[in-house]
Amino acid sequence: MPKPVQLLLIFSLMVPLLTINGIYTSNIGEMTGSLGIMTDDLMMANYAAMIGMAVAFPLLLRVKQYFKSKDILLTIFLSFALLNYISSTTDHPAILTTANFMLGALKMFGMIEIIIPIMFIISPTGDRAKFYSVFYPISIGLGMISGYLTTELAFDSNWQHIYQFAIPISLLCALLVLIFNHDYYGGKRVPLYQFDWISLVLYSSVLMLINYVFSYGKTFNWLDSLNIKAALISFVILSIWFVQRQLTLKRPYISLSILKKKNVNGAIFFIFLMGLFNSSSSIQSAFTTGILKYSTQINSELNLMMIGGCILGGLLCFIWFKKQKGLKGIVFIGFSAFIAYHIILYFMFSSVIDINYLLFPILLKGLGMTIIFISIGIYAAEKLGMADMMASASLLVLFRSFFGPLFWGSVLSFQLYAGQMEHTAKIVQHIDVNDPLYVSRVSPVVQGAMAQGKSIEAAQSMGIQSMWGAVQVQATLAASKDIFGHIVLIGGITLLAVLLYPFAPINLRRLVSIRKKFRRKEFVKEEEEMMAAVAP
Repeated sequence: MPKPVQLLLIFSLMVPLLTINGIYTSNIGEMTGSLGIMTDDLMMANYAAMIGMAVAFPLLLRVKQYFKSKDILLTIFLSFALLNYISSTTDHPAILTTANFMLGALKMFGMIEIIIPIMFIISPTGDRAKFYSVFYPISIGLGMISGYLTTELAFDSNWQHIYQFAIPISLLCALLVLIFNHDYYGGKRVPLYQFDWISLVLYSSVLMLINYVFSYGKTFNWLDSLNIKAALISFVILSIWFVQRQLTLKRPYISLSILKKKNVNGAIFFIFLMGLFNSSSSIQSAFTTGILKYSTQINSELNLMMIGGCILGGLLCFIWFKKQKGLKGIVFIGFSAFIAYHIILYFMFSSVIDINYLLFPILLKGLGMTIIFISIGIYAAEKLGMADMMASASLLVLFRSFFGPLFWGSVLSFQLYAGQMEHTAKIVQHIDVNDPLYVSRVSPVVQGAMAQGKSIEAAQSMGIQSMWGAVQVQATLAASKDIFGHIVLIGGITLLAVLLYPFAPINLRRLVSIRKKFRRKEFVKEEEEMMAAVAP
């Protein structure tokens, strides 16, 4: 096919691969009400998809070399249709979680088939910086657009309709693959029997157990629950077994020697920290929907502003790396954008605020997220062979999309709840019937209710409910402000860590030359001082 047609076909397959999911987080509220299950069930299923993506990484190259590209993509899109049907019809958490795990794994197999051609189109020389600077803004932007469209569709009709759109789109993509894709193998076939399937099961089990602990920990009150204790004990036992197998096998599932690489450890550390700054979106949503009373539609429209930040971030990274500037500076800029977002919102927390004031900080958030994704991705892949790069990518996806959001999301959720309780207690202990705030809030409600013919008891009850609502608003604002203040402080420590961390090896020769130059200047200065002292 001509090059333009190839590009159009690849893009037509890439968009569904990036946007079709088993759980659309913007519709979780509607799903819980319709299915009669807990939010925790849906969050566990959502994170199961991320686990599936990470688990699939070590198998990607083997599957690509063993099967035809056409067969892989055809299987994936047909499976997408089936799994979306299951996700839209089942109300059983275990089935929903399993379907999302499989969908996440299949999505990763499809992405490797699409990303490789796109990489050679964008950067024929294999320049990762150029490729990441174009690909990440597109992928993040498509995620934002997908979230907005799913919210709009759920608001206008029903949350299940997004699945009813995804199914025919998946079948259409399967038809395109059947017609246009070549029928050749990607390379020399590598036998699959040499793969360590036991390690794959262990790895999946370990991650799903920790997913269960963090997803249901708050609901079951953590270690007070026998199920949480059993999950933690099983997690430790299976983790030890998994590590032992990787250290003794000739062909390990994931080579743990990758953890000896400084750049891989540094990338994991910074991408995990980024999860804290990214997980504060839940606090922003609580502020916009709970305090400002914006609808989920308006909230999703606000998040579209992140696309502008993604484009700016990709452009900045493209120029930065084209001029061959160091990683330290661009990583510092990325975290600074995140911190600026939190500082601005810290001073904006109020029960009355114009929506336009939120656009700029959200743009900064998109800018920071894109820069960190690109720069840390480049740093993690530095000087790695193909096998090591796949292992590092698996760990990076795991910490970026699973461990980071799951851990920090749980921490922030607990802190918001605890902060609300603490500030509610502080506020109500100073309120009595003579308090001006109480009188101004309760009296109009009581008088209005009595004017409508309500009894005194009913009118007073309505007045107290109104006052309680105001207390809850103030408690939520105070708790949110506390959380953002702590995030800003952690952000300052993060910037210091970025400045001190050696992204590039120390050039000893340059240090020696600088030292000689400095000593030479000192010697010249001493000579000038001596000449000035003896001069008449």
